[in-house]
Amino acid sequence: MSNARIYSADQIKKIDPDLDLLSLITRKTAESSQTLVFRKEEWKLHILTTNNFPQLFHQVEDRLEIQWYETVAYYTNDEWFSLAYNWYQKLESKTQQLEEARRQRILASGQDAVAIIRKLVDDHKGMSDEEFLFQILVLSYQAWASDVHFQAEESGVVMRIRKDGFLQTVIIFPHAWWKKYLMKLKYMAWTKMNVDITSQDGRFEIHVPKLDGGSYWVDVRVSVMPWLRWESVVMRFLDSSKWLMTFDKIWFGKYHLDLLHRQLDKHYWLILVTWPTWSWKTTTVYSLINHLNNPDKKIITLEDPVEYELPWIEQSQINRDKGYTFEVWLTWVLRHDPDIIVVWEIRTLEAAEMVINAALTWHLVISTLHTNSAIESIARLVNMWVKPYMLATALNAVIGQRLVRRLAHNETYTPNSADDAYIKEKSAEIAAVNSKLLPTYAWTLLRPKWWERARTTWYEWRTALIEMLDVDDTNTQAIMTWKNAVEISDIAQKNAFLTLEHHAIIKVIEWITSLAEVRRHLWK
Repeated sequence: MSNARIYSADQIKKIDPDLDLLSLITRKTAESSQTLVFRKEEWKLHILTTNNFPQLFHQVEDRLEIQWYETVAYYTNDEWFSLAYNWYQKLESKTQQLEEARRQRILASGQDAVAIIRKLVDDHKGMSDEEFLFQILVLSYQAWASDVHFQAEESGVVMRIRKDGFLQTVIIFPHAWWKKYLMKLKYMAWTKMNVDITSQDGRFEIHVPKLDGGSYWVDVRVSVMPWLRWESVVMRFLDSSKWLMTFDKIWFGKYHLDLLHRQLDKHYWLILVTWPTWSWKTTTVYSLINHLNNPDKKIITLEDPVEYELPWIEQSQINRDKGYTFEVWLTWVLRHDPDIIVVWEIRTLEAAEMVINAALTWHLVISTLHTNSAIESIARLVNMWVKPYMLATALNAVIGQRLVRRLAHNETYTPNSADDAYIKEKSAEIAAVNSKLLPTYAWTLLRPKWWERARTTWYEWRTALIEMLDVDDTNTQAIMTWKNAVEISDIAQKNAFLTLEHHAIIKVIEWITSLAEVRRHLWK
């Protein structure tokens, strides 16, 4: 039983109700029983009623007490209860506002999502730590970020996102906040919360909501590292539904696509994929694996780390602490009778020789190397003391890749005489390889334009510059005789090899990117 009290109109007007508690009793039930909930103290609910319908009131009270609530009743008359009953309109208005805010968060993208993150900092007090972190991660993903960085500085903890290869500061919050958020992130990533003197890796998932009420899952890879001030955290988004695409849906044009399919149709030899950091190696390599993946082939991979799990593929992750390295793995893998072997990165001479030997024993091997171009990968392996005659015999193709930003808000301009001469020179080289690849150059290019809304010169998304070295008989002979990178490049260009620079000029003439963006990446 509840202890009854009387509430006057003035007292009701002074109540600051918890609108969320009104939903404990539906509006229809509140109207029929003239009963509503307006306050909560731990497990004690404060109820306002006219007691005009005692039987209905006691039914409501019993339902609440079944949920382990203790109730305290406050009696009033019909007129004064109608004042309180108007709180349901405020609840509906609040619900509509929250629903609209949810819709804005779901629909938000780009800089709009960044603006909402900044607003959340002011509104976070009513949110749990986990909910706050979840919201800013989802919004960061919707802002097209590839990574989220938390870095402790003297002024506070800086949150930045990497978008199209560039870091952008989003918010700065106090160190006091960071301690609890850091512990929550460690807990979510299954890392040790009491360890702060060494780096740790972990991962978790976030579900990105949809307007229809559904959601889809995105993996978040977490790296925690101690620095001078606290620990910093970097989180990378991995969305297999977004990145595991066919080649024609990412950035391989018809020329390179035809070359690529010819190489993948072969059942042996070595395909190398090379790039500098931040060139989306994950997207390209997993797309290669996904293309080759079918139940008729046995594919074995060694990765560091495994980023996407694929069906029908035996994926393994190295563990250097326990002695499970690329070299040890390659010693055993051939005993499992693979058709295709994927070695995520060649780092040592021993690994390089094992990869080449596997390719020479009639296996299709795909591996990666960090260099600035396809031609330089050959020089890198030779400088690692790989025997040139073995490399030339095993190597089938080298794919080089570099990302540049695409133009969004732009303006046309006429290039100066030096730029015009440069474009015409490279256009002649492209035409010598394949005149069908050269778009029409009308002495007009695009450059980024200042966009007031984003407060920046605006690019949006990225596209890839591709070069693919088909190691034919001529190139094989050049590698065997230990030619340098410049000589191999000259020989390759006489045999229909398009360099990254050539592909970049095609993208510039096609108004996909700007000449300044290309020069920033190719150092021209």
